[in-house]
Amino acid sequence: MELSLADALGLTGLVAIALRLGWLVHKRSVSKQPIHGGMPANLFNYLSAACFAAILPTVLMMVIILHPDNVQLAGIVWHPLILAVIALGLGSLAFAMLHAFFEYGPMTREMQQEATRAARGWTEEDAKSSGL
Repeated sequence: MELSLADALGLTGLVAIALRLGWLVHKRSVSKQPIHGGMPANLFNYLSAACFAAILPTVLMMVIILHPDNVQLAGIVWHPLILAVIALGLGSLAFAMLHAFFEYGPMTREMQQEATRAARGWTEEDAKSSGL
């Protein structure tokens, strides 16, 4: 399959849209639930969001602009759209699992510290430092 200029521009636009949508989904996710696992957890959260957010633009791009030819894989004729959606979905799942791997320990420690603070209650020192 040879790419024309329009196809190459369409794919470039698709990548840009997917990366931007992934960034927006990642930022909204982080604003609702902060990430405690550091840079690897942030990276895998972003990659998972980008793969997930790329599904709809990929479907639209393939249906409207690209019209790719069918592919024979394992003796079965597949439409590339199905393969792309499966690949993006599995990529999103894999990156989410990696995110969970890096996030589990720090999040558990943070939840334990919060529970300890809540069990301790309001102390005189807290009252003096609160500024009320």
